[in-house]
Amino acid sequence: MALKKKLIFLWTLALYLVASRLPKAFGKVLPRVPTINDPEFKNGFLNSHNEARRKVQPPASNMNQLSWDKSLAKLAKSWTRECKFSHNPCTSKRHGCTKDYDYIGENIYLGKIDARPEDVVFSWYNETKDYNFDDNTCTKTCGHYTQVVWAKTLKIGCAISNCPHLTGYSAGLFVCNYVPAGNFQGSKPYIKGEPCSMCGEKECVNSLCSHTMGRASQQKTCHLLVLGFILQRLI
Repeated sequence: MALKKKLIFLWTLALYLVASRLPKAFGKVLPRVPTINDPEFKNGFLNSHNEARRKVQPPASNMNQLSWDKSLAKLAKSWTRECKFSHNPCTSKRHGCTKDYDYIGENIYLGKIDARPEDVVFSWYNETKDYNFDDNTCTKTCGHYTQVVWAKTLKIGCAISNCPHLTGYSAGLFVCNYVPAGNFQGSKPYIKGEPCSMCGEKECVNSLCSHTMGRASQQKTCHLLVLGFILQRLI
């Protein structure tokens, strides 16, 4: 009889310990995980990246303005679903992830599931305190920062998935992919100088080199096409 009571006690204790360690998600509704098409999510990451690139010190002369790429966002989503806190192996292989892009850059962040895109990008950008631009040296971890401000990068796509087993409770795994990829060994992330002074034919938009035609450029192109059409009819 005493043995039976002892076993019941041990089973009760075991069940209590298991229940106490279950993710809190079972006790409350988790924040919604945004999709890669969520405007607030997309703009949060895109605007935060461009703002970070705009404020680099020393200033950059050739910093491109980033745009959102849906295929990169889909790639990021497919990898976050794996819930592995490591880099996607295909990004380091030429055309390893998609035939459309060569090497692909990648940043990863693990934190609260309701973390804002701005907070994620800031955590990466904050590595600037450990990076010396003039010497191109790093005292701790700087690879996330240098990818965020890699001047030649043109496109990004980001995603999040709920990966509770990575921390023992509900957690968000964030991934951003970049094209062209950055962090080439021995190279600095950008060229120091007056903002936009090395944009070339690109338009300067808020201290960044825009690779999309602005309204003035579109009007100029339209006028040239009309003029060309008229001259063709006259000849």
